[in-house]
Amino acid sequence: MSLPRYEISLLMLLLALMVIGLLSYQTYIWRIENIVRRTSGRPFQKKDLKRAIKIPQGSNFNTMMLISWNLFLIALAFLYFLTPGIFPAWNFFRFPQVASESFGLAIMGVMILIPGFVVSLHVPQVYGYYLISKWLKELILLTPLLLIVSILCSVHLGIVYPRIDSIIWNTGYVTLFVSLVLLILPIVLGFGEEMR
Repeated sequence: MSLPRYEISLLMLLLALMVIGLLSYQTYIWRIENIVRRTSGRPFQKKDLKRAIKIPQGSNFNTMMLISWNLFLIALAFLYFLTPGIFPAWNFFRFPQVASESFGLAIMGVMILIPGFVVSLHVPQVYGYYLISKWLKELILLTPLLLIVSILCSVHLGIVYPRIDSIIWNTGYVTLFVSLVLLILPIVLGFGEEMR
């Protein structure tokens, strides 16, 4: 059984969603800054504006987002680098000294987690500029569970290597995609509200 050859296009779709989230955030802040400049008539610093519009989301929500973004980075790397044939030169199994270790997958996860943690430390701050409803926060609680399913699918693909199971790969991708949609949904909805 061979893997469908659209996985690189699907990776581009994930990257495009992340860019949409980033652009939505940047445009949202830019529009608020312009509105305040037009209406206040006084000079101000952008950091002061950001401090003034900050909405506390709660430590539980911030922790959940931090965990979710870290899990997302691990799930993304596991899905694409534990699957033979997608990136042959960078596949996990090209490094037998790590792949054959008892804790090889854990080592790979930590290698991804260290730079990912530095980046994701700033992520909870982003959500602080949006009014996020209770139902949306509850919906976002599904994200870690979906990402764990994606990681488990990738681990399964690593265990059965060199056999390829396209159903498991597709399940891993769909859960990864839905997770990313949930993670950027507050940003996109906030941007949409601002545009109205």
